Amino acid sequence: MNVSVPGRFAGRSRLRKWPTTPTIGGNNKGVEAGLSNASSSLSRADLMFAPLRTVITASVLALASVAPSWGGLEVMTAKENPSIAADTVVLRVTGRIEPPIAAELAALAPDLVRRYRRVLIDLDSPGGSLTETESLVAIIAGIREKVRVDTLVRHGALCASACIALFVQGADRAAGGASVWLLHGACDDAGEPIPSLTLTQRYLDILRAAGVSERFLCDLVWEGYITTPGELWLSGYELFHVYKANVITRLLESWRPEAPRLPPVEPWIGPH
Repeated sequence: MNVSVPGRFAGRSRLRKWPTTPTIGGNNKGVEAGLSNASSSLSRADLMFAPLRTVITASVLALASVAPSWGGLEVMTAKENPSIAADTVVLRVTGRIEPPIAAELAALAPDLVRRYRRVLIDLDSPGGSLTETESLVAIIAGIREKVRVDTLVRHGALCASACIALFVQGADRAAGGASVWLLHGACDDAGEPIPSLTLTQRYLDILRAAGVSERFLCDLVWEGYITTPGELWLSGYELFHVYKANVITRLLESWRPEAPRLPPVEPWIGPH
């Protein structure tokens, strides 16, 4: 897909863009500015999703205040968490996507494909390096040739920019409707706020190769959401139901029942 799109789609969807300075890693600046600008042009669709946007924006602001930029790659199996199937390994990716995470995954890959039948990549990341992301995509492709790879973004988790390129590598791409998603153009390392069309094209190629909707990608380009400075914030619900982007293939249930916590019972005393 070329960054310059010859024509626009009839009846294209209206996407929300928060004006700010982008980097490939993403950040949470501009949400406050977006809130002040949003009130000036409310349509019927805006009113419909206003409560959801309020919840999502609150979640984003909370993430900005408490989520650390550091993270990494954590491996979890049934030994650490009995709810994980014996033939499954969970790779928990948190924080920024940057070296040495690709090297770590490359070192783990031979053992993973030998011992397990399924790899689940659990993501909660503000994005990171495009180069490191491309390396990870290539490593995941090699793993996928031998075992099943699925991806997950939980309710309340953030998957921004480069994180989305990793998420779409899964066969089953499950996410919560209350998850937070950010798209923007890829910039070089010089610190300039203007997206590089060359780097952004490389990012779009990853999404397109994974089957992301061509219409959605073209809208991103035509509307300038990834070719001009700014950030596009969406909820998992919007990405799946409204824009039908084929980024998420399965939406997680909103209701999560829990077993009641009963007080301890002593036969000679009773509940207390």
